[in-house]
Amino acid sequence: MKRIKVFVIDDSPIYREIMKNIIESDPDLEYVGFAVNGAAAVKKLDLINPDIITLDIEMPEMNGIDTLKYIMKNNPKPVIMVSSFTRAGADITLQALEIGAVDYIQKPEDNELEYNLNFLRSVLLEKIKTFANFKFHKNKFKDIAKEDGFPVVGGLPSFDIPKVRNQTIDAICIGSSTGGTVALTEIIPKLRKDIGVPIFVVQHMPKMYTKSFATRLNSLSELEVVEGANNDRVEPNKVYIAPGGYQMKVVGGRIVVDDSDPENAHKPSVDVLFHSVKIEYKDKILAVILTGMGSDGAAGIAEIKDAGGFTVAQDEDSCVVFGMPGSAIKTGKVDRIIPLGKIANFINDSAEYLKGY
Repeated sequence: MKRIKVFVIDDSPIYREIMKNIIESDPDLEYVGFAVNGAAAVKKLDLINPDIITLDIEMPEMNGIDTLKYIMKNNPKPVIMVSSFTRAGADITLQALEIGAVDYIQKPEDNELEYNLNFLRSVLLEKIKTFANFKFHKNKFKDIAKEDGFPVVGGLPSFDIPKVRNQTIDAICIGSSTGGTVALTEIIPKLRKDIGVPIFVVQHMPKMYTKSFATRLNSLSELEVVEGANNDRVEPNKVYIAPGGYQMKVVGGRIVVDDSDPENAHKPSVDVLFHSVKIEYKDKILAVILTGMGSDGAAGIAEIKDAGGFTVAQDEDSCVVFGMPGSAIKTGKVDRIIPLGKIANFINDSAEYLKGY
């Protein structure tokens, strides 16, 4: 079996050694070298031709963003960004994901170094194996199936608004993970400012990143986008992003943020949000599952469908990782499977059509 060739770009000798040791610890991976910055990397990449690259953000001469732009323009490869745990690091990481990086990991903090290194090892190896064979479309999220009648569960056309319903939509909830920051940037700014309902979002991200992400989406959108805060009163035409490192629920017309246990290994968890939204809004919900690794949200989608809500999953070809939508679809509780480029219009049309009920 051919081993996955991994190339490391980082100006820190310590982290280069850490990455080398982690990569070489797995028999499925082959460490094929390093570069101390982007300028040195571009001279080596064509010769080495790695399957996947880890790329530090802060480097002299040619930083991570400029290096990423070069790679995406000249010879696109899966790139995992290595980010510092800072607000600035979060802002730049989001920019990198929009440019074309497939995912990111955080450099371990100095406190609890041994634990953090073990966590880094498990996360890095999983992501390298997930993205080593990632295929780039001309457009990263290609908009496929433009014809009507894209096959979905039940054989219904995927782009029809849910005219079979006879009750309003009082809330929209969205869950996403790997690839979700770009997918949400494709969806949220296209939603109408008078959509008339609150929108609740769980995107798997750590602390600081969700605040930066909410600020970024708010700058692009007509709707107000905020990071959810405990005891916030829920308002229509407002998007609430679950804060990283916490669980977010909706209870009694207010946002509840707490430090309860992870669900499906995630804080925030899609299932935690969806369960609370189902209790709060019953059958008056439109729930959407987007690209992401794992199965978080599948149980929540099933609950919402069983309560009479309407459910949507992103289609496989426009996902970075089909894990979460695929798991939701396997429950048999998804009403529509829709390409990313059509989800915003579907949400807008559904909310408008169902206002009259």
